[in-house]
Amino acid sequence: MRTETVSGGPRPADVSVLLAVRNGMPELGTCLKSLGRQTLASERMEVIVVDDASTDASAGEAEAFASGAGCPVRIVRRETAAAVPGLVRNQALAQATGRYVLFLGSADRLGDEALERMLATADRDDSDVVVGKVVGGGLRGFEKQAFKAKPGEEGARAQALRHLGVMKLFRRELLSRNDIRFDASLCGGDDVVFVTQAVAAADRVSFVSDYVCCRIGQAREPEDGVVPYACDCAERSLPFFRAAAAVAKRARSQVETERMLSVLLAHHIDEMLSVVDSDASYNERQSAVLEMQRMRQAYWTNGVGRRVGLYPGLCSFAAARGLFDEVCYLAVNRRFSHRARTVVEGNRVYRAFPFFRAHRGPGNLLPDHVFECTDRLRARGELLQAVLSGPTKVVLSGFGYVGSLDSSKCTVTLHLRRRGGGGALVLPVEPSPTPFLTRERGDGVHDYDDAGWRAEVDFDRVDWSRKKHGPWDFWVIVSSAGMAKEARLKAPASVGRALDNGLFTGNDSTRVRVYRTPGGYLACEISAAAGGGGSR
Repeated sequence: MRTETVSGGPRPADVSVLLAVRNGMPELGTCLKSLGRQTLASERMEVIVVDDASTDASAGEAEAFASGAGCPVRIVRRETAAAVPGLVRNQALAQATGRYVLFLGSADRLGDEALERMLATADRDDSDVVVGKVVGGGLRGFEKQAFKAKPGEEGARAQALRHLGVMKLFRRELLSRNDIRFDASLCGGDDVVFVTQAVAAADRVSFVSDYVCCRIGQAREPEDGVVPYACDCAERSLPFFRAAAAVAKRARSQVETERMLSVLLAHHIDEMLSVVDSDASYNERQSAVLEMQRMRQAYWTNGVGRRVGLYPGLCSFAAARGLFDEVCYLAVNRRFSHRARTVVEGNRVYRAFPFFRAHRGPGNLLPDHVFECTDRLRARGELLQAVLSGPTKVVLSGFGYVGSLDSSKCTVTLHLRRRGGGGALVLPVEPSPTPFLTRERGDGVHDYDDAGWRAEVDFDRVDWSRKKHGPWDFWVIVSSAGMAKEARLKAPASVGRALDNGLFTGNDSTRVRVYRTPGGYLACEISAAAGGGGSR
């Protein structure tokens, strides 16, 4: 191994971009060009490339980039290929001097403003980990949820673990203080353990959800004789067991532990189901079922179970009961699980997944409670249109429904609540048809034709004399099957623009402004009118 510093800088960098490369051409060129286009000042960044004994033109491409780069670039060349990928990343990390580090693959590329935005977020929030929005690379819907977090949202650590890739900003001091490195004893999945350890140890995790920070390239198959690939189910499970152990050790509370474990278990179940639903041998598929059983026995609690998806929970329950044939059938049909019909019985709701009530009596191996979704149902509410119809009037139209319940069985009301408590108003609404919702979200099973509502609010007629000043939020309450589910009313940006200049006078002493919050919800602000006293 030899190290060459191609260019240098007068001061430590704010961020070190770390690339572990083996035969990365031609994608490496695109990756390096994305670094050259960063809007972050060049003196605030450094690039470290560890070339893992490449036999193509990767080293030359890195040297060409370094010769014209405005930032410090360090190239480390390995004479022999590493046995496991974690060794190369650890070597890159050891060379870093920045306050933060960001790992990239040779096929990945950054958005032009990625480093600037992520560092600004890190400095603003004093974050240990910043999760930037990632696209490409065959991301699943489960993983994409990681990039929808909003500032201050609870469960940030668990949300960050939905995507376990290392394309995140990590505070280098956090990694050093907690001795967090890539596990060189793992043939694969070392990124799972690394990210989990860092997120669990972090005091604060932040998100950049409004900008694509990284586009993931297509992963390559490992080369024969270079990096062993963990194809055995026990090996593929090992990173998740070690990550779960890290959560149990480092998490700050029981609730935080349950949230993070539920995400890791969901990842593991999906990994094992992909083996079961493949052309793997019978023994390999049986091993995958046994690994699900082991993971459930080790880390499943009621709190974790409430947070794992209903269908993955059903699969792991069947695995725990040793129902190999049932797990195989569930694995094959998991992509159609969203089409399962909903069964409402009194105030209980069930999803009729495969094997629902297939057996009766005390010997039923898959009882009803495994299919019950009553507590999992969530209301959905969104504003479709806001029209100012006068100096004190606004006409709102939108929809509200409970996922997986036909809207014909639901009633919708609109509430206005003071943020933090202390007041509430019920706003009268009239129903309106929404057949387009069934086409967009019904999945061919659920009917949301009757989810629409329309409300005309005249703020001049509202008695504000006993209402407290401050921000108030709009909520949709959907009642069905003896239960009520509620959600804050979302307001798309296109609808919010119609309210930008909307100012309404409630009475001589009160002023009301309806607006869209930065988080994308409908709200209003009550304040004293000029020259008026107003009630507080």
